[in-house]
Formats: sequence, structure tokens, C-alpha cells
Amino acid sequence: MLKRCTIQTLLVSNTENGEDLIRTEAKGGCLIEETGIMLRYAEAENHGTASLLLTEGLADLKRNGDTRSRMTFVDAKLLPCSYVTPKGTLDFSIYTHEQSFTVDAQGGCFKVRYTLLAAGKQVADNVLTVEWTFE
Repeated sequence: MLKRCTIQTLLVSNTENGEDLIRTEAKGGCLIEETGIMLRYAEAENHGTASLLLTEGLADLKRNGDTRSRMTFVDAKLLPCSYVTPKGTLDFSIYTHEQSFTVDAQGGCFKVRYTLLAAGKQVADNVLTVEWTFE
């Protein structure tokens, strides 16, 4: 069943230069099926859209716009991730420390803690939280 929702994201990123917070809010849709949940929403600052697939043990975040990326989160796994930007492609890896999601009658919450690596070296420790409220 497809439900309209308001989606809020918060990315807390810690690098050698300190902590950075990025907050967004957008209208979107949430498709709930037996096998998982799919969120789709606009990313105004990226001039595109994002989709987040949540299943038991795996989360997959795809972004399409000025920057395109696909981030797959599986607990205790190191997986490749490329960012395609207007200035070229950047190849990263993501190590997922933990990820989880909950859903109830009002909406839901996805949270993932991961490390971003470039050429095997740690670039940032991140916590991404995506919360949605049904309309």
C-alpha cells in the first residue's frame, strides 16, 4: 500500500575537521509490502530524487540528480559505493556498523551508523537517520 508521507533526514558526519550536520525535509511516498518498505522523496539540493529500500538485514539508498550514488548497508559488511558527480566519479567503500528500522501506524524510522572509506582509508564516521510521518 502506497502512503504519502513527510520525510526528514539527518546526517551527522565526523571527520578530522570536526562534525557536520545536514538536515532535509521533503514530501514523499512510502510503499509497504511484505518483503520490505520503499521510501521515495525529492532531494531539492541535489535536483533529483532518492529512494530507500528497507528489508530485513539490508538497506539500499539510491540518489539520482546532480550527484548519483548507491549506498548499500549490511551490518558488519564492507561494500563498494561510487558517487557520480558533475566533476567525475569518486569510488568509496562503506562499512556498516549497525542499521535498523521500525514502522508503526504514524510512520517509521531508519538509522544507520557507518564508516566511509576512500582507498581503504577512513574519511568519515556517519550516522544517518531517516524518519517519516504518514499524512
